[in-house]
Amino acid sequence: HEWIVRSAGSHLITGGFGALGLLVAEALAARGATDLVLVGRSAPSAAARRTVDDLRARGVRVHERSVDVSNEAAVASLLDEAGRAFPPLAGIVHAAGVLADGLAAEMSEARFASVFDAKADGARHLDALTRARDLDYFVLFSSTAAVLGAPGQSNYAAANAVLAAIAHDRSRAGLP
Repeated sequence: HEWIVRSAGSHLITGGFGALGLLVAEALAARGATDLVLVGRSAPSAAARRTVDDLRARGVRVHERSVDVSNEAAVASLLDEAGRAFPPLAGIVHAAGVLADGLAAEMSEARFASVFDAKADGARHLDALTRARDLDYFVLFSSTAAVLGAPGQSNYAAANAVLAAIAHDRSRAGLP
């Protein structure tokens, strides 16, 4: 079915400067979103900058934020901007992610955390801090790796399993 997008609100996309986040931004803009909040840990690449510039040329207000979503206080600060620095949130797309493949026997705690923190902790913070907000949607990008596993991706599979659990819990609670 067609994804209806409320143009009056802001649409927050974590991993907003990555390939997946930018595809979502373009899809939301094509469906009428006028305010996009693109969130990333680092500055946009030259290719991402071109996409952002194109969105702006089409009349979309793009609010760029540098936020590490694995940091709960930083996520809370970002969410506090809604309604002040940009319109209240209509929806959230959590597309943040890092790949750091390696065999489980050789997986360091730092390598595991680099993947798990952005994807799983970021989703947990967004979920916890927005449960009382009136959102139209709350999208998490997961993978079948959570169920089937993937060679060298134990960190990625574990993080995706957390996303599946959050989605299930939100659904049971009647939340988007």
